This record gives sequence, C-alpha cells and structure tokens, in this order.
Amino acid sequence: MERDPFYNNEQQNELRPYKPTQEQTFFERFSYSSLTFKTTVVQFIIFFLTIIHTVYLTEKYLEDDEDESDIYSFECVLYTWGSKHTPSIIYRFQYWRLVCPIFLHGSFSHIIGNMMVQIYYGFILELTHGWRRVSILYIVGGIGASLFSCVRFYSETSVGASGSIFALLALELIYFITAFPGIEPKRIVVFILLAPMIFLSFIDAPPQVDIAGHLGGLVVGLLIGIGYAFADAQSNIKKQCQYIFYGLVGLLFIYIFTILYQAKLEDEQICQGMNII
Repeated sequence: MERDPFYNNEQQNELRPYKPTQEQTFFERFSYSSLTFKTTVVQFIIFFLTIIHTVYLTEKYLEDDEDESDIYSFECVLYTWGSKHTPSIIYRFQYWRLVCPIFLHGSFSHIIGNMMVQIYYGFILELTHGWRRVSILYIVGGIGASLFSCVRFYSETSVGASGSIFALLALELIYFITAFPGIEPKRIVVFILLAPMIFLSFIDAPPQVDIAGHLGGLVVGLLIGIGYAFADAQSNIKKQCQYIFYGLVGLLFIYIFTILYQAKLEDEQICQGMNII
C-alpha cells in the first residue's frame, strides 16, 4: 500500500492539511492484505495457541499432582511464550520480552477490546501514513510500553498490545492537530467518543491494568508522531527536526535501561520446574 500524501502545498513552506477522498475512507479501503489485518490474525492465532497450551499442560501434568497447579497456570504459559518480566530481561538478558507481549493477551475480553481499536485505527493510519511508518511506530511503541512497565511493575508479568495501540492513538492525535480541519467527520466523531475512555483508563483503571505500559506507548507514539509530522513539512529545515524526536525516543530507552541496571533490584524467578511440552 502506497503512502498517501500528508500535506499538499507546493507554493508555501507551511503545513497544509490533506483531505482524503471518499474512496480513501476506512470501509471502502478495507484490505485483507494490509499489515493491520495480518497482525490481528497472528495475535488471535497466538492467543488460541496459548489457551490450547494451557489446557494440554493441565491435562498432562496435573491429574495426579494438584500441588503444581500454579506452575501450569495460564500466567506461566504466557511467561514461556514471552510475557514481560523485568528480572528475566535484566538478569537473564531475555530482551525479546520487550516485544513478545505485543502479541500475547491474558483473556478473551482483553484481546477483543484491543483488536477492535487496533483494526479501526490501524487501517485508517495506514491510509494516511503508510504501512511502513505504522509498523515502526507499532513495534517501537510496544517496546516503550514494556520498558515503562518494567520500571513501574518490576516483579509482575504483563502482556497485551495496549501500549502499541496507545502509540497509534498518539499518532492519530498528531494527525488531528496538523491536518485539521481537513479530516473526514466520522473520523472526528470516533476520536471524540474514544477520548473519554482513554482518559478514564489512566485515572480509574482496575489493578490488573498496566497503566505504565499505556503511558509508555502514548509517550513514544507522541514523539514519533511529531517526528513524522516534521518529516512531511515542505521546509528542509523543518524536515531535519524529525531526527530530534527520533533521537529523544532513543535517549528515553537508554535512560530507562540505565535506571533498571543501576537499581540492582532483587532477581526473582517464576514458574520454575515447568515442563513446556
């Protein structure tokens, strides 16, 4: 999918909004070949595989020994599949745990809620920014979410694409600011309806919700989104400013790693003695 122009102005060195045509709206441009659709399918497949894995282990190992029920819990299965666990990242250098949580989910309601938002905003952002930019923001936003979670929830495991989705929402917010008023009305309505839910997820979230992960995805998404906006500017000087914001993301990641390694917190191992097959 080719990237649509974000701005359309050749006479002046200023940002001008680009208004998509009717054929470029979400429902008319739905595509099974899009990155968003493929990613969502993979996430659903992995979710059902983790469920099957849990059922298999439970039936195989727990018939005669109920004392090991915690070892073969769904949480431990998710751990073997790569859930975020700070001590495993810091002390055992399992850095894939910063990325794998994007593709793991803890319940059916968890994945359904995330995928509904992801499908909508993933498609429309692919239209306005292109699949390459969206994929970079999605993965880097997810890594940022995992790092923020590592600092706030040191001992707990966490999974979910929420951090990456908050990065997508941040990119949509930047698009609103830079392209307004040239935005289709239904896109504005959806964002306005969703905004209170985003706000409530920070101030009135249940204990099991990883607020730090949401915040990490949002912060990284804003920085990359601002970088994308500068990259589409007509002025060459403004274009160079994009690298400032990409650099800030890198410095933020380095700063968080520095905090984690200097804290010298206690190493905690979980799910020990678990047979994964």
